[in-house]
Amino acid sequence: MARLGLVAFGILAGLVVLGTLELGLWLLGAGEGPPGYDPFAGFSTAVPLFERAEREDATPIYRVSPARLDDPSLASVPQPEREFLAEKPAGAFRAFVVGGSSAAGFPYPPEYAFSAWLGRRLRAALPGTPIEVVNAALSGYGSRRELVIVRELARYQPDLLIVYSGHNEWAESRYYSRLIDMDPRLFRLRERLFTTRLFTVVSRLRPFGDPDPEEAVQRLLRDQNQEFVEMFAVFSRRVQGSDYASAAQLRQRDLLFRLNLEEIVHAASSAGARVMLLTVSQNFADWPPGASTHRSGFSGAEEAGWQAAFEAGERAAAAGACVPAIEAYERALEIDDEFADLHYRIAACHRALGRMEAARQHYRRASDLDRVPHGAPTYFNEVVREVATERGQLFLDVDSLLERESEDGLVGDDLFIEFAHPNLRAHQLIAEAVGEELRRAALPRAANVWGDGHVDPTPESLYAANPELRLREHKAIRVVCAVARRESCVAEQEEALRSLQGGAGPGDRRVRP
Repeated sequence: MARLGLVAFGILAGLVVLGTLELGLWLLGAGEGPPGYDPFAGFSTAVPLFERAEREDATPIYRVSPARLDDPSLASVPQPEREFLAEKPAGAFRAFVVGGSSAAGFPYPPEYAFSAWLGRRLRAALPGTPIEVVNAALSGYGSRRELVIVRELARYQPDLLIVYSGHNEWAESRYYSRLIDMDPRLFRLRERLFTTRLFTVVSRLRPFGDPDPEEAVQRLLRDQNQEFVEMFAVFSRRVQGSDYASAAQLRQRDLLFRLNLEEIVHAASSAGARVMLLTVSQNFADWPPGASTHRSGFSGAEEAGWQAAFEAGERAAAAGACVPAIEAYERALEIDDEFADLHYRIAACHRALGRMEAARQHYRRASDLDRVPHGAPTYFNEVVREVATERGQLFLDVDSLLERESEDGLVGDDLFIEFAHPNLRAHQLIAEAVGEELRRAALPRAANVWGDGHVDPTPESLYAANPELRLREHKAIRVVCAVARRESCVAEQEEALRSLQGGAGPGDRRVRP
């Protein structure tokens, strides 16, 4: 009893000390506002995505919290695409875009994301209507964290929610299990702790100093397995042949994607907003699978037969004889049709022969079988379509749009920077298609009152005005190639960077379109 009493006294004394400190900070007015970082990585509303602030002219606004940014130093850089008025003007149309890095605009600044191009289009088409198109997308976010964001956005009088999501569904449950699997009671207790003024003060003293990206790339190439982003650590291990998701985990991922998407629609529509669900696309034709495996139960005899057929196809393809190469590859396909790289090579041969529909099918099958994977499974787009139809919401097939805009209908390097991030032209195409869909839906005004005449600047003119954009693209490709252990690709990107940096000044010029 004496020991229990001592323990109880110690706990009580600790609580008294913490309570006294919290009261003192409150009396001093210290510790107000959001903390310096988000200990919940976006899985809680304890650190909101948007915080109250003021513009230079004292206009009250909400702006993205520095605690939720990948790089808190960006807090000093104006991001009007990530802010909106605290008091919504009468007759205003307020739209939010949620999703992962592709929707956020990575590797470009937010003013080049499709949400920004959409805002310009709407303002030009409806000059008498106050328009706010807010980029609420964050790199690495999947539907679970996007749902948390949407529940916050529901408080800000949204008129429209645009969702471009699906690429990160394989990530969250594996990289943030320490948060997702936490006992809910403990999670709520932590939320209360981390919303105190004491934590806010301490968190702002936390040193930010992630390894320099240049050093991180070199570590990746030296295979030290100390990647600077947690997601890339697992990504890299999969490239090397380990840590694959099981069939049960993938089924769980697919189920959660649908359920979270339905909840996102419910949360937004309950706040009076319309929802537009967008399918996702990615680089099918010019980005090979990250890792391939044979089907389960693959015997030694089958492997020998498969390997012989595959190598025969390789020899024929190397000689430029794609017809016999496809014949050999298809013999391997009869033995095992689950090896992603085999489909990719068959697609390349069909492409060389001008058989574009066959190439398209095999490229997409290769993407779906990728064990890393480099993007979203193609059947996610059917889930998006079904949820939009069942819930009576707007739908836009971005994947089909980009397929139509691609050379020979094969989505590849002409519209994507690397494996999943749209380039400038793709962002503009998405914005144009979203705008047309809104016009047809009479949002925010009837179609007959929309004006015309908006013309986006060409990507070439944007690159000329801001050479930093090219640098960002090559840096993004280099990092992904380093993770994928594609050393020749890394070398090519480093050479391109050296060439560009010879004529480009340092830093982000922030030339706004």
